[in-house]
Amino acid sequence: MNNYRVIKRGESVRVFIYCIVSLMVLASAVACGSNSSSNSSAQKNIIGIPQLTDSKSHSGWEREDCSLCHPSAQLDKIHDYNPALASSFRKVDASDTGACLYCHGTNGIKGITAESYQCTLCHANPSIVASAGLFGGHTTMHDLDGNGKIGNSDCVVCHQYTDMNGSISLTRDFRQSSAAYGDISAFCLNCHDGNGAFGKTPPALAFDADFTNIYDTFKGLFGNTFTADIHGAKDGMGQSFGQFRPGSGYTSGMEVSCTHCHDVHTSDNTYLITQSGDSAALADGTALNAPVSVVGNNFTELCALCHMSPDGAITGNGLQEVTHPSGYDSNCTNCHYHGAGYGDKTNLF
Repeated sequence: MNNYRVIKRGESVRVFIYCIVSLMVLASAVACGSNSSSNSSAQKNIIGIPQLTDSKSHSGWEREDCSLCHPSAQLDKIHDYNPALASSFRKVDASDTGACLYCHGTNGIKGITAESYQCTLCHANPSIVASAGLFGGHTTMHDLDGNGKIGNSDCVVCHQYTDMNGSISLTRDFRQSSAAYGDISAFCLNCHDGNGAFGKTPPALAFDADFTNIYDTFKGLFGNTFTADIHGAKDGMGQSFGQFRPGSGYTSGMEVSCTHCHDVHTSDNTYLITQSGDSAALADGTALNAPVSVVGNNFTELCALCHMSPDGAITGNGLQEVTHPSGYDSNCTNCHYHGAGYGDKTNLF
């Protein structure tokens, strides 16, 4: 009988110890983000909602070392909705917490600045991101902090919390106001409007040294489309610069997106003019494959992606330029540039 009591007491102790250990393991799992899998499901199902941490639901709040609770294997599982993103975590150091901040917020860490967001840790590394060449080694760039390079603090001026799903979304990956943008030009014109509302005022154009307001040239002064650029809101009324290249999808009555002529991040051409015809998405096949080089203020190779004259001379990129009446040369921007039809200008669009 006594032996039976000893056995029962021993079993009770083992059960008690088992329960305590189980609770400790469960508490440890919760402390280290056991809700990560559910977050992953939510992010897969509702792509576009970043998984921001907060002081109430994240027990790792204010901890600087994310890898303490989220080891590499777990990161793979959490981010498997985008295999390229998942694999990138195996190529950075566990201490690179700044790579987590962009999607998940500051986690309450003190002293976070724009430069803390380690965007270029991956996006400037060709072994991680194929387009890393966009972020260095070029003549002109969106260097918004003026330090001579594309850095983390430049990235967060235009890009806020994204889903990192490997696909560019205008409504998710580009935010600088409370409302989503209708098109890429609307996003660009939020800064290129001359009023510095977002703390950034673009430099004046060489053609018109006091001019920075691209918004009014695109939309027209006070909404008057007669003063707008022909690539903007002005209706071409059947006019065209020379004629459109055969096979081109452009017409004289459409707005042309900023990115059809400009590269977004860097370029070897002035004013971030594209280096390749494939930016002009509606151009014909020959133009799409043509390189673009701007020398000084001569933009002829760019204009020739869409415009030509049958008897025009061959440009440096093998396309035909527009033939002008006697007295005018082939340098289009001597007369046609952002602002040429603006206000008291000569309305040459």
